[in-house]
Amino acid sequence: CEDGGRGAGMTLNEYIAENGNKPIEIREDGTIRILEEKGPWKPEYGERYYAISDDGKRRAYQWSHENADKFRLWMGNVFQTETEAKRALNRLRARKKFLDAGGHEGMDGYRFGDRYHAYPQRCDKTLIVAKEGSVTAFDIWFETEADGRRAIESLTDDEKAALCWMGENE
Repeated sequence: CEDGGRGAGMTLNEYIAENGNKPIEIREDGTIRILEEKGPWKPEYGERYYAISDDGKRRAYQWSHENADKFRLWMGNVFQTETEAKRALNRLRARKKFLDAGGHEGMDGYRFGDRYHAYPQRCDKTLIVAKEGSVTAFDIWFETEADGRRAIESLTDDEKAALCWMGENE
């Protein structure tokens, strides 16, 4: 086992109980290799990255391991491309508009099916409002369908596109 010898002589269940759900590979000879866990992209020293600045604009920075760089990374405000930063900014603007249009956060004693949510249709990448029991845009809910529709209508095309983005290439 390539885990510093800690897994020698263990069953797979024992190994998982001790090491959690780290991604592993079981080799043909029965040994276990811990796979590298993927995290958010992090620039190398001197590499350019993009972030949303305190004035709400996208800015390019150069990674230097300074506290400001580390703080942006910790906050999820480090993007490999300007397009990714733009999408994040549009999502933040859309979230604020949902709240400004009467959206609510948190459960407040409601079940998912009791509230109206805005969420993207995967087939045509448009936003709709319905009583939905699954993950929705920001988990912000509306008391009425009309409130949800008003929130969607307040969005720009870029904000709608950012909410409907499913991880495919542009």
